[in-house]
Amino acid sequence: MSLSFIRVHFQSLKLGTLPRHSAGLCLAGLCLASPLAVAFDTDSATDTLPEVMVTSTKIDVPAQYSTQSVTIITEEQIRERNFSDTTEILRQLGGVQFKKAGGPGQFNYPKARGLPSAYFLVVVDGVKINEGLSSGVGNFIGQINPKLIERIEILRGAEADLYGADSVAGVIVITTKGPLPGMQPELGAEYGSLNWKQGYGSLRGTQGDFGYSLNLAYIDSDGVHDHEFYRNFSPQLKVNYKQGNWLSVEGSVLYMDTNFNYAELRESYAKDSPATPWWAFQLPDPNQYNQTQQTIGALTVKNQLTDNLRQKALLGWTRKKNSNRDADDGLLGYVPAPTDDFTLDYTNFYRRGEPVPVYDTGNGIPYYNQNENLQFDYNLLFDSKLSVGKNTILFGYEYYGQQGKKWGLYGDLDADNHTNSFYVNDVLTLFDDALVLRAGLRYGQDDAYGNHTTGKIGASYTFRDVDTTLYANYGTSFKAPSFFQLFDPKYGNPDVQPEEGRTVEAGLRQAFLGKRLNFELTYWHTQLDDIITFIGQVNPDGTYGGTYINRDKGQSQGVELVGNYWIDEHWSLNGNYTYTDSWSEKNGKQFRTVQVAYNTANLGLTYQQDRYSLGGNVYYVGPRLRWNGDKETDSYTSVSVFGRANLNKEFTVYARIENLFDQDIVEEIGYEQPGLYAIAGLEWKL
Repeated sequence: MSLSFIRVHFQSLKLGTLPRHSAGLCLAGLCLASPLAVAFDTDSATDTLPEVMVTSTKIDVPAQYSTQSVTIITEEQIRERNFSDTTEILRQLGGVQFKKAGGPGQFNYPKARGLPSAYFLVVVDGVKINEGLSSGVGNFIGQINPKLIERIEILRGAEADLYGADSVAGVIVITTKGPLPGMQPELGAEYGSLNWKQGYGSLRGTQGDFGYSLNLAYIDSDGVHDHEFYRNFSPQLKVNYKQGNWLSVEGSVLYMDTNFNYAELRESYAKDSPATPWWAFQLPDPNQYNQTQQTIGALTVKNQLTDNLRQKALLGWTRKKNSNRDADDGLLGYVPAPTDDFTLDYTNFYRRGEPVPVYDTGNGIPYYNQNENLQFDYNLLFDSKLSVGKNTILFGYEYYGQQGKKWGLYGDLDADNHTNSFYVNDVLTLFDDALVLRAGLRYGQDDAYGNHTTGKIGASYTFRDVDTTLYANYGTSFKAPSFFQLFDPKYGNPDVQPEEGRTVEAGLRQAFLGKRLNFELTYWHTQLDDIITFIGQVNPDGTYGGTYINRDKGQSQGVELVGNYWIDEHWSLNGNYTYTDSWSEKNGKQFRTVQVAYNTANLGLTYQQDRYSLGGNVYYVGPRLRWNGDKETDSYTSVSVFGRANLNKEFTVYARIENLFDQDIVEEIGYEQPGLYAIAGLEWKL
């Protein structure tokens, strides 16, 4: 299998139905690609197809019959690969790319199917956490601790009929850890590169009708440069009460307190100033901080009214406060001039190779952002059995309120927005689930930009005699303007309207060799109209100004190919390849989307025994344009390896190494990366 055609993808498996060695194989996190993925049991006359349910679509559907591309990642898979960064989990999935600015916990810029984080939703325990002030989720994905995650579901493509605004490229749904049977306490510790230290503890159990899950993790790490550090304190609590099958009440709280220091970045704007040669570099900055406190809370009630009628209500809330401060530390150091007549201040000029003094650009004035979301979501579901199948229809109402504030160095802004939405979704399964039809419609009334209607239709059909599933869907979506674009006193435009999106997706799932070998091939095409862009101008008084307007167009299209192969009960091979072509059109000219590679790929191999497992993964990412679109980074290939060993029933040791061969990785020009990076840990199940 060529690396250029293979990339890792994860698929959840119901392990309780599998033989022990097969379950271990699945837990290793390999061969977890498509909804057709199954465990292969050489001791059984027939293979077992576990039924994995997609829950983030609000109407549960078996993954293998989904009408769209879906990925499910379980707690066991995260544990078996020893991930210490959620970014590395998602990087190994089709259609997801990242720019990481340095070491652990630093600035983190995700993209899905060639679109920035403002175009896809992140949902935690049912709560939308995208920010109203500037869209996106900031550095959240790089800072939520994998030790707290029970499940991740990725829905690709337009999901506005279920989730509303900002789900053009899809939805990432994260579920934090919940109760386990009995009482299961656990402690753990890690140490690694860049003086990485992590301690974590967990107490999860069930007592009668009550369940509880308390998890706590603390990270303290250095960064790539002197003075850089990252600290993360994250407690998480989830409790539930179940009364038979008719009532379930669950409450959850996740709190994250993160703080990091980052180096000074200097770079040219060569595209805007052609006479200025391109350059970029970093120097340690002793007092440049970014700190965030975020709380996410949810209360969920599920009630079975009759055999065919059930309801669910969610009350969710999140608040995030971010503060930044850069003190003036004077002279930070020296760098060699990259060219003749090089200058940083347009006063002093240097010949190539001469030492250039670099002074701090900070002034000590802090600036703050605060975002708060309040969400109420009610679902009423009706199931009806048909002579040839089953029909489930969902009626939903959602209230969604957002508030955003900024103050300090970059001026003040205080804005809010409220949306009331009604939606309906119908899933019809016919002919013993061979044919699945889905249709959804959503109508929303928003204070800022008025009414909006979106919809989606999809279908899948499975030919069971040849293990083939064909699926396709079409959906409309929109990206809402941010508060900054709408209401900023200097640059905002209250007449800006949402960006409109249309997505077509089609795919094939195929299994061979008694389901030991399977793959999924997906094509998508997303068209964007009325993209919001900034029009700058020089004011009569010589100051710089401008505003936002709806002007540009954009497009993202590509192919995701996923493959799995169970060699035997111990060895498994998996991989995927993604081609992404993303661009925007400005004034009739097309511009390739920055920081997005045309080609990404993964290839992984795992060996699993009852008491230990080990494996490795090769990740390739092609060249990308830097943020200014004027220079292309080199491609790179990174190798990671991992292993776990159960010393006895109580103690487990594990390790993970990223960038095993210490390759020169450039995720964005100017940012230095850690190089070879390793962690080792010890778990103790009390």
